[in-house]
Amino acid sequence: MKNIVIVGGGFAGVWAAMSAAAERNRQGLSAQEMAITLISKDPALVIRPRLYQGAKEEMRVPLSPLLAAIDVGFRVAEVSNIDPSTKMLNLQNNDGDQNLSWDSLILATGSQLRKLPIPGALQYGFDNDSYEGAARLDKHLGNLDKDSCEASSTFVVVGAGFTGIETATELRGQFGKSARIVLLDQAADVGEGLGDSARPIINSTLASCSIEVKTGVSVTSLDAQGLTLESGEVIKTSTVIFATGLEASPLTRCFDTPLDETGRLAVNEFLKLDDFPSVFVAGDVARAMTDDQHVSMMSCQHALKLGQHAGHNAVRDLTNKAMRKYQQERYVTCMDLGPMGAVFTTGWEREVSKTGEEAKTLKRNINEKLIYPPPPEAGEAAIYDFIAFDPQVQST
Repeated sequence: MKNIVIVGGGFAGVWAAMSAAAERNRQGLSAQEMAITLISKDPALVIRPRLYQGAKEEMRVPLSPLLAAIDVGFRVAEVSNIDPSTKMLNLQNNDGDQNLSWDSLILATGSQLRKLPIPGALQYGFDNDSYEGAARLDKHLGNLDKDSCEASSTFVVVGAGFTGIETATELRGQFGKSARIVLLDQAADVGEGLGDSARPIINSTLASCSIEVKTGVSVTSLDAQGLTLESGEVIKTSTVIFATGLEASPLTRCFDTPLDETGRLAVNEFLKLDDFPSVFVAGDVARAMTDDQHVSMMSCQHALKLGQHAGHNAVRDLTNKAMRKYQQERYVTCMDLGPMGAVFTTGWEREVSKTGEEAKTLKRNINEKLIYPPPPEAGEAAIYDFIAFDPQVQST
């Protein structure tokens, strides 16, 4: 019996599991002939792109029913170490430490908020990077007495990238005109990397929403009264939300191979590690070329396709069949701008295609429908139809 182990229950891991099961089924193999097991520390797939809106139960998709429908094993556990030389990984759960071997491994453990070494940040700061983090922030916001003092009605978002902008504009919609909202960034401009076409719309939105923007600034400390900037300026606030970018899961360090600046592993066109041919990498832990010029982003849209390719290729690799080269030339972004709608861009130059309510409708469709897996009750065949590639694959 062959054994495929998928580590990670985010978008890349779940799409890899569905894709592997679909290809196994297409080849007429049973689960006894080729076992597929997904390991995740969370029993649910978290719809992470929605967390700027808070933690809601519909943002958690239980994994056990979905995986059972396609005969994929599921274990809720945390992987503490991976040894590619022995093809063995170490699991930790309520039953203690266990070891698990693989014939093919798919690493899809995602990314996490890059935490800055700022005194007081862990104690007094918040984030919406994980479901737990968003739930903690929700509880805090619900307990605030916005009329009691200046600090309670002042909200500071640290990081003016995609998540920071969505968070700041969402706060304006949530707390209305009376709240003071401040957006901070070390960079000289808001939304660096979000495109020259979209930036004027973003800046106009922030101005229309009366969001104070401070660029070229650094936070030096947090305490119960607020935060202090490198300039010495103090902002009195009870709420500091960090949106300071992402870094890859630390499990990428288990492989004796160079990492990029965000901790990702470079993969070949089939999403394999060249130095460890039994290992595929997908999602935010993978640095993959989407075409001849561009590298995959830490994003849901890339995680879905990377997972789909990795699962498919893992099965075909174990059955000595031609694998499919990963390619994803189309690139889009859709940023929620709170009360001002949204902005949708296309291409790597991020040319604006839709704005306002038209883009907002598209954003809702993406976040509330398109990035969800099929429901288990749809049945095995429907899940396979949803995920499967055309049988004609590219040759190696």
